[in-house]
Amino acid sequence: MKKILIQGGQRLRGSVAVAGSTALALTAQIAALLASTGELKLANVADTMTVDTMNERLRKLDLAVTVNKPTHQLIIQSQAKLTADDLTVITSAKVASLMIGPLLARTGSVRLNKDQVPDEIIADLRCLGADVSLNDEALAIKAGRLKGSHLKLADSNCLSTQSLIMAAVLADGITVIENAACDFEVIALANLLNKMGARVHGAGTKIVRVQGVTFLHGCDYEIAGDYLEATALMLAAAITNGDVIVENVHLQSVQGVINQLERMGCTVVVQQNGVRVLGTAVLLPADPQSLFPSAMYPELAILQLLANGKSSNAVMDQRLLDQLQKMQAGVQETAGELILNGPAKLSGIKVKAFDASSALTLTLAGLAAKGLTIVENGAYLGDEFEDLPAKLQSLGASLQLKDFESASKSLTKFK
Repeated sequence: MKKILIQGGQRLRGSVAVAGSTALALTAQIAALLASTGELKLANVADTMTVDTMNERLRKLDLAVTVNKPTHQLIIQSQAKLTADDLTVITSAKVASLMIGPLLARTGSVRLNKDQVPDEIIADLRCLGADVSLNDEALAIKAGRLKGSHLKLADSNCLSTQSLIMAAVLADGITVIENAACDFEVIALANLLNKMGARVHGAGTKIVRVQGVTFLHGCDYEIAGDYLEATALMLAAAITNGDVIVENVHLQSVQGVINQLERMGCTVVVQQNGVRVLGTAVLLPADPQSLFPSAMYPELAILQLLANGKSSNAVMDQRLLDQLQKMQAGVQETAGELILNGPAKLSGIKVKAFDASSALTLTLAGLAAKGLTIVENGAYLGDEFEDLPAKLQSLGASLQLKDFESASKSLTKFK
């Protein structure tokens, strides 16, 4: 497994373009299951492990998938009839939650492991007319054509909102989803589905209405720039008190990030060629602002730790918390929230990532830390982000992604 070696203290400067969004590409790949005619032609598709893995899943469902990595294009041929309905082999709860709606709508049945997807999604599928039974620790979900219904989400959750929209597009009648998530991912999914012939209205608001149709078709669709990668680069600029222009970013998708950075004292300028972030030597404490992507809360915590005062954040995975505390981060969990005491003086040390988010969070911490930070399992970054270490290098970060064997040989150079 590869390691990321980071010598902290370098201010980032320059321009960098983000790749297509892996999260949006994944959702588009799964939405292809809903089409019964034509082909879905996706442009600006990132070269990441998540996209590659989903392509293999689609092939196992007998969909023809053509990939052109040099041009970042992906073509998925629709199937007039789908028969596979077993999701028990899917280890990702996110992927299973997104696939359940399209497969149920197309095949009339889905088989899941117990607790594989959130209970709320299962409960709302029941409201849409699905029959759910438990057999040998597996959930069997069956339905004829799903029926439109009025759903009210207990939690304004992006994953649940996306899952239920895809379940509802082929349902009979109108489905209303109250307390829907307003994330850019929901808006992007609705735009794609509407190009495929669906009738989804109100995406980006708290109430989404879906008028069911009898079939969907393929279309041409360009994946928007990765707002999560853009967020990471904007945070990196702020963390290092740098001056960075992030290109190929959809402004609406990072408005919450802009608001957050400005609240914390950074200067953000929207330019014709992208979004420019100028850091500040005196960061102001601030809790996560409205519309800041919840998926990036752990990464935001690094910037909060550098601020002059106390702020709060959502509780993070205990494994990541342990690694940050090894770096002398002033962070503790209290009453169901994370308290961050700044300004922290982070120290470089060997830490271990366990997924893409933790690898990114620890990398950002390494940029701010004094001395050398070694992030083990650094290759996890490639699951969600295309060439992010190289992009940070291009901005002036003293950073290398090394194989396990060669990493030890590089330590002397970095020290």
